[in-house]
Amino acid sequence: MSLVEVQESAKIIVDIGNKQVTGSSMAGVESGGYMDPKDILENWRLRTPNKWDNISVWYDLLQWRNEMYNAVVDAFKDFGTINAQLHHLGYRDKAWNVNKLAHIARKHGLYDVCVTVLEKMYGHSAMEVQEAFVKITEQAKAYLEMRGELNSGLNLINSTNLEYFPVKNKAEIFCLRGDFLLKLNDCENANLAYSNAISLFKHFPKGWISWGSYCDMVYKETHNESWLEYAVSCFLQGIKYGVSNSRSHLARVLYLLSFDTANKPVGRPFDKYLDQIPHWIWISWVPQLLLSLQRAEAHHCKLVLMKVATMYPQSLYYWLRTYLLERRDVADKSELGRSLSMAQPRMQQNAPEAGSTPLAGNSRGQNHVVGSDSHQFHQGSQSGAVSGPNDAGNSHGHEAERSTPMETNVRAGHDHPMLQSSNVNDGSENTLRANFGLLASTASAFNDAKDIMETLRGKHFNLASELEVLLTEIGSRFVTLPEERLLAVVNALLHRSYKYPTATKSEVPQSLKKELSGVCKACFSADAVSKHIDFVREYKQEFERDFDPESTATFPATLSELTGRLMHWKNILQSNLEDRFPAVLKLEEESRVLSEFHVVDVEVPGQYFTDQEVAPDHTVKLDRVGADIPIFRRHGSSFRRLTLIGSDGSQRHFIVQTSLTPNARSDERILQLFRLMNRMFDKHKESRRRHLSIHTPIIIPVWSQVRMVEDDLTYRTFLEVYEFSCDRHNQEADLPITCFNEQLNQAISGNFSPETVVGLRLQAYHEIIKTLVNDNIFSQYMYKTLVSGNHLWAFKKQFAVQLALSSFMSYMLQIGGRSPNKILFAKSTGKIFQSDFHPTYDANGTIEFNEPVPFRLTRNMQSFFSHFGVEGLIVSSMCAAAQAVVSPEQSQHLWHQLAMFFRDELLTWSWRRPLGMPTAPVAPGGSMNPLDFKHKVTINVENVVGRIKNIAPQYYSEEEDNSMEPPQSVQRGVTELVEAALTPRNLCLMDPTWHPWF
Repeated sequence: MSLVEVQESAKIIVDIGNKQVTGSSMAGVESGGYMDPKDILENWRLRTPNKWDNISVWYDLLQWRNEMYNAVVDAFKDFGTINAQLHHLGYRDKAWNVNKLAHIARKHGLYDVCVTVLEKMYGHSAMEVQEAFVKITEQAKAYLEMRGELNSGLNLINSTNLEYFPVKNKAEIFCLRGDFLLKLNDCENANLAYSNAISLFKHFPKGWISWGSYCDMVYKETHNESWLEYAVSCFLQGIKYGVSNSRSHLARVLYLLSFDTANKPVGRPFDKYLDQIPHWIWISWVPQLLLSLQRAEAHHCKLVLMKVATMYPQSLYYWLRTYLLERRDVADKSELGRSLSMAQPRMQQNAPEAGSTPLAGNSRGQNHVVGSDSHQFHQGSQSGAVSGPNDAGNSHGHEAERSTPMETNVRAGHDHPMLQSSNVNDGSENTLRANFGLLASTASAFNDAKDIMETLRGKHFNLASELEVLLTEIGSRFVTLPEERLLAVVNALLHRSYKYPTATKSEVPQSLKKELSGVCKACFSADAVSKHIDFVREYKQEFERDFDPESTATFPATLSELTGRLMHWKNILQSNLEDRFPAVLKLEEESRVLSEFHVVDVEVPGQYFTDQEVAPDHTVKLDRVGADIPIFRRHGSSFRRLTLIGSDGSQRHFIVQTSLTPNARSDERILQLFRLMNRMFDKHKESRRRHLSIHTPIIIPVWSQVRMVEDDLTYRTFLEVYEFSCDRHNQEADLPITCFNEQLNQAISGNFSPETVVGLRLQAYHEIIKTLVNDNIFSQYMYKTLVSGNHLWAFKKQFAVQLALSSFMSYMLQIGGRSPNKILFAKSTGKIFQSDFHPTYDANGTIEFNEPVPFRLTRNMQSFFSHFGVEGLIVSSMCAAAQAVVSPEQSQHLWHQLAMFFRDELLTWSWRRPLGMPTAPVAPGGSMNPLDFKHKVTINVENVVGRIKNIAPQYYSEEEDNSMEPPQSVQRGVTELVEAALTPRNLCLMDPTWHPWF
């Protein structure tokens, strides 16, 4: 309780006492002498603790105020006939005070406290109608959650006299009655109660949502499509009349729309209420709506996107434009695909020839629907021809270990169903039908997207023209140089050579030879020879001499020799780049168009990611692009950093990434999921009081192979800290890796039992941490680079919370590969961004994870946080995050959000499955069979939710608590994960490039 509260309370008591002693009560009433106490009581309603503050804080404050209200009631108890308003002053505020405390207790899960406060704290028989309604609803909602009190709550509702309440309150009481009846399994009367609630007041969003949830439940049990139609209608009307929580059901509606049947039980109500729903609520679902253009629900999603394009063009343009460019090639092949499908019997007899000729051809660049120049487009696309995984799909320069350099070149599209290969080796009718179905569906999607783009350009022609100029210049002028791309490839090959389970003294594996051969051809292709003559002249002969397997006389004899050559080339290329090229480019030299570009309507990107209505007239406009364009290099990759200056003087920094992998769109989807989960964290007291929020930088697609990622000038990677320490001590950064591999040579070449191999790995691990890598490297770096002790304390706390959230998401979605070069942290804020952060899938479409540690929490992190930081901040934050997303209020929303996430993930997974993988049954549209597809989504969602529940603290009744001997910690699930992450036996089993010793 603050000093201000005490002073105001004293003022009330003194003022009332003085008026009573002087006998001037009547005069005070007539002259308004009691206005100060009245104002103070009004201010008290506005000045309350945060909803997520501890209940003890609320109780101390409101109990004190309750005593003040008693004093006011006693002072004015005889004023009933003189001034009724003043007479009721204390009663009204005391009732509000009691109801508020009960509400907070119920929100904190203290249902017994809620009921006790309502029954005993007020102590008067009279109460205003509105406060009486609040008391009844709070008590009923508490009974609804208490074990064995359902009948008590229903009796309370049934005994309530509704004559005094307005229609809206009557509707809410009927809705509560339906909730009780539903929990008592009286479904028929529950349905009737929900119906009565809406009949009384149809603008009641919570009533619509409750009724929709009931209909959805009945549909899941009966599979009657009529109930499905009722559920969708209720959800959409709940969203229409609007509360923030009702918008969470939009994920359920879109998921149901994805599996709509021929009778259109979802499509009909969707089209019926589409015009009545605010258009801005669709903005956060634009990626899902675009992806749905290739599915059966394309017609409905096209209508939504048309409306978004008209009202909020800049929330859609970047994604729509990239979607069109990614699918343009397939659209050119649609006619050919249809003719081939008619010639299917002939193709089955001669499958390889039929597949290789027409389907592997390149687009001729027709259909310029977005106004981009064809030459510039292809120039930008080909700029990544020699790019390696080190800057492919790389948010800030990490090694994308899940694709080879050649895969990066082959897979030009991301989320579009281009055929992976032109060879149809098995001649399968199922495979052919799937391929031609995909061609047809993608061509149809391209036409729908083109119609949406034409609508957008028709309504906002000047804006579209400005955006096209901006994106064309960014996509073509700020790509990496061939030397930079070659360095990225060499760095990726070096790390890949470290990972091969082959003795360092043995011959280079055949698969690596094949990969090196492909790299030589891609880096010095005919296109590269014609465009980069000096580059080819300088590097081609020596590179092919050192790495081309066809040069048998000079090709490395052993894997260690190959590693040495790659390291040599890496050093040469790094030195050449630093010596020959400037660290900062000038905009006027790189892009005269952008330096002279006069922006009128373009907004600074990234302003539509909030769950709130954004007025286009109140957004920050783009004023200009910064004159200086720094080039920064990290772990073998190079990036250009653009500064976008807003009309309000603000600056946003974006790095331009090129040569993206097929998983690039997964990065955008995972960030969208993080934003949705941040809203769940905000609604739960334990996560909100810890300020849990996952860092979600903005990603803006430019072309299919180019994107802009929001950057922080103070970003550093975990690996950079280690490399900085190695530079200080004049030690080779990769020395621990080579030492580890050399000590395992005998295990690889000999015939040892698995337990013996683990012992050798553990011995090598302990030797490295004893002689090469200390556990205080990260701590020393932060001590020396942060400006003050206060800054260090704040950084350590925020960094621990952010690492806890990243670890929670890694475990929840089973995301591995958390190498130190993929973990970025901002020294100024402590926020963490993990690049290449998305799950991988096995042949059955289920999340694949085979690492011995659940997430990255290594020695240097543990030393930096200390035992107290790990056990205090990290463990408690992970528990709070898990509890927030599986709480009763959010568990269904989490299920629906995850279902949409996995729907999109598995769609793109099915389109780019590797060769040789069995093809699932296909639907007429070329996609997976809907039942099989839905089953895969459900399995993944259930697995994720199950993992969260395993570690989330549970609420136990007194009987359950007493039955456990000895009592177990509610944090035991997270504690076990932390122990697994820190155990040396698990760490030594990790890949050496994961740097388990750091």
